Amino acid sequence: MRIILSILYAPLIFLGFKYFEIDTSFFLTLKIFPLSMSIIVTFLILISYFKKDSMILKFAKRFTKIDISEEEKVYIHNSTLFWVFVSSVNIVIHIFMYLSTNIELWVFYSSVGWYGVFIVGAILQLLHRQFIFKKRQ
Repeated sequence: MRIILSILYAPLIFLGFKYFEIDTSFFLTLKIFPLSMSIIVTFLILISYFKKDSMILKFAKRFTKIDISEEEKVYIHNSTLFWVFVSSVNIVIHIFMYLSTNIELWVFYSSVGWYGVFIVGAILQLLHRQFIFKKRQ
């Protein structure tokens, strides 16, 4: 249910503004919300790396049923910086969307477009793990 709400957040607000004919200059304050959330998440991932308590490793432990070896834990912890980079790319795109005057483009990126950035990141991570990390072992 949370995923559905996060996807529909931007389009519902946009449609509400259009339906009630609310001035879209007020919309700028709402446009900052996805950007600020992206900045907070990136900051938390970065802090978790420096605290040696990787958020990525926590998610991996939560969603896998097999034991994670110590080598895998080190790999996952080190890959946290990759996810900081991916999340930073998301922030840059959110900034462009925030500054853009094309509201429809912002609605698309804020609702479903940003998933594409993280899917590409996940594919790159998977390929790196499969063809580089696993080959070293």
